[in-house]
Amino acid sequence: MKIIVLLIHYIEEKGLFITFAGMLVFLTISILSRYAFQRPLSWPDELSTYLFILMTFLGASASIKTGSELKVNLLYERFPGWQRTLDGILHGVRLLFGIFFMVTGWAYVQVEMSMETYTPILQIPVYLIFAILPVFGSFMMIRSIDCLILLLKGK
Repeated sequence: MKIIVLLIHYIEEKGLFITFAGMLVFLTISILSRYAFQRPLSWPDELSTYLFILMTFLGASASIKTGSELKVNLLYERFPGWQRTLDGILHGVRLLFGIFFMVTGWAYVQVEMSMETYTPILQIPVYLIFAILPVFGSFMMIRSIDCLILLLKGK
């Protein structure tokens, strides 16, 4: 389990850097072509959109490790003695969402594979973009299981 978590961490860390750097380069190309050369290109905008989607899901998965995801701290403040229980509920709900993302995401991937649709400009198969959902769901599920194990060990 530890090797899988380290692999996910590596993918998240490098993936976030690569997607952000790619977005920066492609959007710079788009801006230069539009304003400096008066010849707007559409492919950098489409590619940047898909990179932003990927970066969002990678960032959401990475935020689980550090506990920096969005959550309402009201219950933690009201019931400070229940922190472990509330953390367990949070990880359990997140685990269910990970399973939901995997199952429904895979269903979307299968639909898009059967329809054989492509993106308008870059002609990327749409199922590759939808494949982010089950992959992210599995990352989220593994991260949640790891958090639950650490919580049960008292760490």
